[in-house]
Order: sequence, then structure tokens, then C-alpha cells
Amino acid sequence: MEAVENLILTHNEMGGTLININILSKQKLLEAHEDPNRHPDLVVRVTGYSAFFASLSPLYRQQIVDRILAES
Repeated sequence: MEAVENLILTHNEMGGTLININILSKQKLLEAHEDPNRHPDLVVRVTGYSAFFASLSPLYRQQIVDRILAES
């Protein structure tokens, strides 16, 4: 938590104006992948843009799941 706080404070001190931070459990991600309608408000980062997870094709959803799980 302290590292995230320091990141935000430093970003602001350097003139930054936007940070997108997503906190997502593995369970919620897998639930949304199985049934996107269970979490219609879930927004994920796709290559170069953000999108509602439920609006993505099954192929893109799988890529997002694979990437997030590999990073954790």
C-alpha cells in the first residue's frame, strides 16, 4: 500500500494528471471470463485503450486473463 501511495504522490509531484489503477482478484477475473454479464462494469486495459471486459470477444477476454494471471 505504501508503494502505491508513493507512486501516486510522485506522479502528482512530477505533474502527472492521470493514473489508471485496477485492483482485481483472480476470482473476479475468472468469473467475468466465464460469464461477462456477472461483472458488466469491469474495465480492463487492452493494447493502447481501456474497454469493458464484457464487450470483448472471447479471444480477447482470454488474452486479458492470460496476461493478468501471468503478471500475478
